[in-house]
Amino acid sequence: MRNVLVMDHFHRIEYRRRKPGGALDLELVEEVVDHGWYIKKGEEWRRRYTLECAYDFLARTETKAGTFAISVWRDGDRVCTVGMEWNPTKG
Repeated sequence: MRNVLVMDHFHRIEYRRRKPGGALDLELVEEVVDHGWYIKKGEEWRRRYTLECAYDFLARTETKAGTFAISVWRDGDRVCTVGMEWNPTKG
């Protein structure tokens, strides 16, 4: 029974880098078991939670600066998509 509960919160987060001219290239994918998108209701909460996850992930992966579109998926359904400017800080 425990595995069913864990998989219920499985999400795929796709990080697409905006290229010159506007194209979006899939650069990174993160797969997480996390229910954070459902702690509160509403689009604003999902956007805020997605950005928090993105800042954490991009910092850990030492991703170079750029503009990203970040999409969160659950069971083939898009939970949300947000845009962000990523500017890593040094030390």
